Amino acid sequence: MKVIKNILLVIITVLFLSCEKEDNKRFTGENNSFVRFFLLVDSNNGVLEFPEKDGGLVATSQYLKDNLKTLKIPVAITAGKIENTIDISFTANVIGLTNYTITPAKTISFHNEKRVDTIYIKVNEKWDLTNNPEIKLSLTNSSNNAISLGIPNDNLSNKDLTINFTETNFPYSFDINRKEIEGINDESFDFKVLFPNGFIAADIENTALFSTPSTFNYSIEQKPITKEDEVEFTFTVHENLAEDTSLDTSLSLADIPNYVKGINKYLDINKPIKIDREGNPALNFYDLSNPFYRLFGEYWRYNTNDMLCEWRSTSVFPKPVIVDKNNTNGFLYSDNGTPNDESDDIYHHQYKLGFVGNFAPVGTNPFALRNLFNGASVESPGFNLVEAIEFFPKDGNNHTEGIVNVVTQRIVILKSGEGTAFNVPISGTGTYKLMDATSNLWKIDMEILVDCSEINGEIITRNYILYNNRNYPDPEPINVPCPSEIDL
Repeated sequence: MKVIKNILLVIITVLFLSCEKEDNKRFTGENNSFVRFFLLVDSNNGVLEFPEKDGGLVATSQYLKDNLKTLKIPVAITAGKIENTIDISFTANVIGLTNYTITPAKTISFHNEKRVDTIYIKVNEKWDLTNNPEIKLSLTNSSNNAISLGIPNDNLSNKDLTINFTETNFPYSFDINRKEIEGINDESFDFKVLFPNGFIAADIENTALFSTPSTFNYSIEQKPITKEDEVEFTFTVHENLAEDTSLDTSLSLADIPNYVKGINKYLDINKPIKIDREGNPALNFYDLSNPFYRLFGEYWRYNTNDMLCEWRSTSVFPKPVIVDKNNTNGFLYSDNGTPNDESDDIYHHQYKLGFVGNFAPVGTNPFALRNLFNGASVESPGFNLVEAIEFFPKDGNNHTEGIVNVVTQRIVILKSGEGTAFNVPISGTGTYKLMDATSNLWKIDMEILVDCSEINGEIITRNYILYNNRNYPDPEPINVPCPSEIDL
């Protein structure tokens, strides 16, 4: 343990000395010993916490605060060997705020093993910009007269640091939007409600963050709050649910005054039917040896040019659904060349398939939904479906055909540019079949239901066909309505 501690000390010292070298390029004069604020802020207004470092960033003298989380301000000293502890006094001039804490209140200190100290600022109120809120920190005195306050450089001394405030909203959302359970007694899983810009404890204490359905016997326990941007819960099932029935329920975010619901407003909880199945149909529809492997097909759509319904080609990136080795529907896909080591084994679901893009966060085109929503962001979470469809072999053991269902879920579609989020439930069913054994051509034929109630009040039906390669026959026209594009 002592060796590890010494190694960490060396790493931190090297990082800090590199900062000192950069500082030495910027100051003038004979005095090489000084103390200064060392707040590094990236292009997204994110504060780097020591010992995080970015050589392209320069310590700032002004910061625009846009969240309720504790601001951690590093104060660094550049000096040779420090014989005795050096105390540095600072002042904090605060206007336009009434509920805040600054720790420590007046003094920071340094010694040979501590070349960086930290000032913690926590604002416990939602600021009012009409009051022109501001916090100005200034280094005022050193217990060692040889230590200058600020870098001896007229252009950038970092002796003072001003914190201004900007208009901010305070969103909250579930960390996941769907969880599949087995439905057995004492089964549990953890989930969180995230507050990316932080929260005020008094606002959420003794406050119900979400609604709780009463469809079966379960409990939800809130864990002690240990972070400033999330609240964690444990969901536990207290009965054995019937294997021959499915169950779909959901948690829905409650309204919290002065906070805004974020992207994931719902957490859907699903228990599928348990049935006996044989085979591995999902394996016919993905190929991990080819990163550009796609499924090709057609979707029934309205052509605004000739005002007719017609088939139009589409494609989607398929991905296996990775499961735990204990999953009853899982199979060992790869042992990563280590047959005696199970820790790196990869298991795939035999009957489920995902539709996921190759370049996150950009998605693929599941069920041709990108062609349905005009103005949708390609980074919409709903364009990356970890679980998209599930196969049910005919009679439970047929290896060439069966039923295929959409994994019922509520997806999120984002409006491009402004980030408005729409929750869109999807479901559907169809068939799959081996069309040509010689060429190993498989076909999926589905009818998808897309609930656009949050967008325009409609429930859309989409006819959708996929094949496992691009050499497929042209589909015959069908005598059913077809949806037009929906403007977001």
